[in-house]
Amino acid sequence: MVKQLAMLCILGLWLLVPRQALAGTRVSTDIVYMQNGDKITGEIQSLSQGQLSLKPSYSTTALTIDWSKVDRIESTQQFLVTNPEGIVYSGTLAGEKGSLVVNGDTSNPLPYEHVIQIDQLGTTFARRLRGDADVGTSFARSNSQKNITVQTDLSYQSTEYIFSLSSSSQFSSQQKTNDTNETTVRTSGFKRLRESRWYAGGIGNFLSSSEQQIDLRSTLGAAIAKRQIFNNKTNLNFVGGLAYTNEIDAPNSTSQSRTNALDAVMAAQYSTFRFDSMTFNTSFWLYPSITSAGRVRFTLNQDVYYKFLSDFYIRMSFYDNYDNRPVVVAPTNNLGTTSTFGWSFH
Repeated sequence: MVKQLAMLCILGLWLLVPRQALAGTRVSTDIVYMQNGDKITGEIQSLSQGQLSLKPSYSTTALTIDWSKVDRIESTQQFLVTNPEGIVYSGTLAGEKGSLVVNGDTSNPLPYEHVIQIDQLGTTFARRLRGDADVGTSFARSNSQKNITVQTDLSYQSTEYIFSLSSSSQFSSQQKTNDTNETTVRTSGFKRLRESRWYAGGIGNFLSSSEQQIDLRSTLGAAIAKRQIFNNKTNLNFVGGLAYTNEIDAPNSTSQSRTNALDAVMAAQYSTFRFDSMTFNTSFWLYPSITSAGRVRFTLNQDVYYKFLSDFYIRMSFYDNYDNRPVVVAPTNNLGTTSTFGWSFH
């Protein structure tokens, strides 16, 4: 029952995001001047991973422009602009060759190499959301094996706050064996500490796994985070904190450790990307237990994205959930791979 409720919550959150909010109501009057002399007018959607997304009014899809080839941009609409230190400015955009001025928070030009991210500043929370959703299925006739994978990501950023939510669910069924399923949900909210790369906030990680005989494992805690590297090629973040973990195991199972524990939390999140639409994301979370001496858990996720058409992409994922003291007869590692097809919005 817990597994079904977790899945419904994930899908419900996704479906509750207003479609009109995602589409936006901005006008296509932004101007991008290229170094080769070209001038393109449209709606600037975002700058991320060294790629500027611009949607002309005469096109049904957005153009992807190499940021290093842009001479200057102009817009009278509101944006959030992030520099390598993680400082976020808000305002309209103007500038001259090789520099950008955010009219609102600052009048000092930002060199283009110091402009790492640009996001539209929506008038509501929903219009500031970015995210993606993907699904994958497979079927084998010989043994009636069926698999379905659903993954979603949501993120929000303002001048002071960062929020993220990610979920992944795998369901499998096969003749003469029990159905299996696994759902992972991770959420975090951080507030930037003054004018620095440091953030403070809270985390919540949840796991339901029939393979490891866990109905629901909830980890809630407080943490600090640092943006160690933040540029147009690579992102690297570190997280550390303390968390309370409560575990509800499957009926008739026996736990080797306390089902309520205080854990230390350490994490590293790394991503690197290339302009030809390949993105590599790695996330590693480590939970050494404080109250259950000697117990160590970790989760590892590796995602490779290939964007092949506008906002559509293929994702190949590897995951590993490790516990050196799992439920009796359950495996120490639960690992697997998935391939999904998805769509992103910003």
